[in-house]
Amino acid sequence: MRYFVSVDGTEHELVVESVKGNEVVLTLGERRFEASVINVAPNAFSVLVDGRSFDLLVSRVGRELIVSSRNGSRRVSFASARGASRGAAVGAGAGRLELRAMMPGRVVDVMVAPGDEVEAEQGIVVIEAMKMENEVKTPKTGKVLEVRVRQGQTVEKGDLLAVIE
Repeated sequence: MRYFVSVDGTEHELVVESVKGNEVVLTLGERRFEASVINVAPNAFSVLVDGRSFDLLVSRVGRELIVSSRNGSRRVSFASARGASRGAAVGAGAGRLELRAMMPGRVVDVMVAPGDEVEAEQGIVVIEAMKMENEVKTPKTGKVLEVRVRQGQTVEKGDLLAVIE
């Protein structure tokens, strides 16, 4: 199946060549990947590509998906070649976005408050995990509706940190 994919506003062609159980073969542009994808919890996936492991949280915002990992978040939208046109693949990004913890840890900084206006890729919360500080950034411009954590609080993977609209 062929899709038109937009990642952070850059368009790509994605071809899903085969799917057998948890195994999938993908071609993105000129690159071909063999991956194993396991749904480990609601909206949480463990992906193994070329011996590298990735933990991903996926949430829907309007017609887009927000794919978050330890390395940050990406806005992804797609349409099948048979479905919508390429222009329809890029959503407006409207709607509610829930930012969730990618790993257990301790909140060391809360950088926003309810009512704050934020820009895409702005830091929202800093979580310390395994002696490393990880900044959670919003993938969209919007307004902070809720902040569900405070400095010093312990969080578990998947805990709600903040809501952006």
